[in-house]
Amino acid sequence: MTDRKDRMGSAVWLYGVHSVAAALEARPGEARELMAASARRLSGELGQRVEELRLPVKTVPEHELTRVCGSGSHQGLAVRTPLPGYVAFDRLIRARPSLVLVLDGITDPQNLGAIARSAEALGAGGMILGKDRAAGLSPAAHKVSAGALEWLPVCQAVNLARTLRELKQAGYWLYGADPAGSMSLAEADFSGLSALVVGSEGKGVRPGVKKELDLLIRIEQKGKTPSLNAAQASAIIMAKILKAVAA
Repeated sequence: MTDRKDRMGSAVWLYGVHSVAAALEARPGEARELMAASARRLSGELGQRVEELRLPVKTVPEHELTRVCGSGSHQGLAVRTPLPGYVAFDRLIRARPSLVLVLDGITDPQNLGAIARSAEALGAGGMILGKDRAAGLSPAAHKVSAGALEWLPVCQAVNLARTLRELKQAGYWLYGADPAGSMSLAEADFSGLSALVVGSEGKGVRPGVKKELDLLIRIEQKGKTPSLNAAQASAIIMAKILKAVAA
């Protein structure tokens, strides 16, 4: 989305080929400069896009990119630009997406990015994050999302329980992912507007948030793997919900 509110005004270095390409496509006017480990990093459509935008490009050693980005997973490419920014909750709900993802206590940017990548790819309409004790939009999350955070509307809620009540008032059924859920994923009916709440690994959905939910959903595992992480579990449930919506 190109008209997000609360834009993260100060520029940061977004890194990784897919992350950089998505930022240049979604917000071309906000990019300030690029750094590349070599000219071949800017070949094909990406190189053409950079030329069209007339962006300054600086060729630097790999270790300089690692120093600037704070990560060695930059793939030899980075762009200096603001982060995408959060959308207003009211705006998200007015769009009436069939599925909204709510993250409760996800503190690892890697998990946030992985969940966002699956959510956008599968067709979820937005994601809501808690503001306190939770990961937010960051270069690391942007990289792991492969640029999906450029396209997936993201809200930040000061009070997650209150936000869930507002979702319910807007007509959403509130589902929680829980290994001890009262209903299996295969049995659940996702025919209406759905909000899926995913808690942190280990602790799961917090009690104060859990009490707002309509139903806790469990994934029945048939193999020997003891558990699924938050990104894997959310992707499986989202796919089921969106398939039901499309049917």
